[in-house]
Amino acid sequence: MQLELMQLEKKYGEKQALKPLNFVFEEGIYGLLGANGAGKSTLMNLLTDNIRRTGGKILFNRQEILELGVKYRSEVGYMPQQQGIYDQFSGEAFLYYMAELKEIPRRKRKKVIPELLEVVNLTEHASKKIAGYSGGMKQRILLAQALLGNPSILILDEPTAGLDPKERIRLRNYIARLGKEKIVLIATHIVSDVESIADEILLMKQGTLIAH
Repeated sequence: MQLELMQLEKKYGEKQALKPLNFVFEEGIYGLLGANGAGKSTLMNLLTDNIRRTGGKILFNRQEILELGVKYRSEVGYMPQQQGIYDQFSGEAFLYYMAELKEIPRRKRKKVIPELLEVVNLTEHASKKIAGYSGGMKQRILLAQALLGNPSILILDEPTAGLDPKERIRLRNYIARLGKEKIVLIATHIVSDVESIADEILLMKQGTLIAH
């Protein structure tokens, strides 16, 4: 499995948010480090096909993702940093709603959603409204929705933000196991979150990949 970036770039008007970037991701865990404005969010939005690129290509198993369309997006699980989720939903209802959007068959939902709630340690809080969740609990329900559909590519934006040390270690260990069969990209500014589990670190600055 490969996700290849070829001269990928993004401009907002005159501002070059991402300078031409070449890189090949394979199964494993990649830590994406950089200060605010480094280009991390732009790169993630391009990989999830949420924004239009200025130039270059993104190939998934040698096929352009724009041509793959929905087929590619079904292979991607994205956990955003922003916790703008539906507060009036219960955790369980939110996952069922996201499963509907991802067109996961109903029979499969009934099996996989309880499993994911257990993975993120929210089984006891499944019926509670998200409005009453702590910041860390919201992070965990966002990770659970990213895992729906068993995607090949996981893009996680600050996945451990707001978690207590015990939950952070638990989640980190789980992500480490996922890296054996998926492409996992973790954007963070907390080096300790990725130094023990990442196969490779990508360091970005002002829209440029300066080291990896």
